[in-house]
This record gives sequence, C-alpha cells and structure tokens, in this order.
Amino acid sequence: MKIAIFIARGNSKRIKNKNIKLLNGIPVIKKTFKLVSSFNIFDKIFLSTDSQKIINICDDLKFDEVIKRPKNLGKNSATTNQVIIHSIDILKKKFNFKHVCCIYPCSFLIEKKDILNSFKFLKNKKDFVFPILAYPEPIEQALKISNQNKIKYVFPKYSKKNTQNLKKKYYDAGQFYTSTVDGWNAKNKRLKGLILKKYSAVDIDDIEDWNFATYLYKKKNEKNKKE
Repeated sequence: MKIAIFIARGNSKRIKNKNIKLLNGIPVIKKTFKLVSSFNIFDKIFLSTDSQKIINICDDLKFDEVIKRPKNLGKNSATTNQVIIHSIDILKKKFNFKHVCCIYPCSFLIEKKDILNSFKFLKNKKDFVFPILAYPEPIEQALKISNQNKIKYVFPKYSKKNTQNLKKKYYDAGQFYTSTVDGWNAKNKRLKGLILKKYSAVDIDDIEDWNFATYLYKKKNEKNKKE
C-alpha cells in the first residue's frame, strides 16, 4: 500500500499562514490535495497538522484521517522526519502500508510523473528520494557581503575558475519525500535525488518565492488549456 501524508504546520513564520494562503481564491492546501488526489497514485491520503484552523478549512476534503500533532511537533525545531514518524506510528496501528510519501501543501506545481519516478528509485530499504533543482550558478563562486556593500568570495580559490569546469550542484526542491516505512525510520538514509527541469518547482520560503511560483502555475495552466 502507498500512502501520502500532507504536513501542514499552522504557525508558519516567513509567510503567515502559508499552508492556507489563497491561490486563485482557494486555500493552497486544497489545490495541492485535489491535484495529488487526481493522480490516483495513493491508496490513502492523510493530513498531519497542529492547527485546528487548518483542520476546519480542510473539513470538506477527503483526507482518510487527520492526525493532530502534539505541541512539540508544531515548533520550528521539529523536523519533517519527526512529524512523519509520528504519523507512521499512529497509522500503522490501523493500516498496513509500506511506502510513505510526505507532501508539502504548497507543492501546487507537483507532477504525477515525478512522484511515480520517485517510487522507481526505491531499491534498498534505506533509500530516501526527493526532487532536486540545479543551482543556477556555481556555488563555489558564491559571494558574501559585509558593511558598506563590500563583497568577498566565500571560496577564494575558485574565484577565477571557468564556470564550465565546475560541476553542477543541486538543492532540495521542497515538494515531497518518498521512502518506505523502514527508510523513514533509518538513521543512515541513502539519499537519492530526482532531478527536475528548471522552473518546474519552487521551494517557497518568502513572498517573492510565492509570487514566482504562482506565476509559473498560471503559465502552466495556460499551456495545458492550449494543448
């Protein structure tokens, strides 16, 4: 059995109420839930949250169960892994499942093919798969800024290197994580990256990220209507 768990903390800091922010007049968690549901990949879809407000907003959605987190898992210090393990421990008393996909509510650009491919990457019980995006420029040539706008290279030895001689580096796209129950519980996970195309995902941390993601969402929908 494959299950998905939406994790939606109520007290987001950088974007207030990010997980229920309106996208075309609809709370974003509803948009993403309906999209993921339409993929018909998962046998059951659950919600983990510390917020009664989010529970109320999602009341009309067909989550198979809502898991109310304890207060300590609603803090900034709580990790995604801790939240998912908490859900797994509750759900395994009622359901028999092997594969668990954690999905962030703001992943409204998510693609069915990427989730399906993530399951194909699971070859070992410790495998842990998530989508990644390439940094637009070599991180070896990163700059840091100090007082009076003075800049320095973070890694001076790479400052004069040709960019084509530096290997691409990647970062977490912030959409979903796929593994088995064993993988989520493993201390030494075997991390595997699913490379996404440029502009196919946005890790939303601030309002500029949100604006860019919603722009891409609009363009994506316009393209789909034409096809």
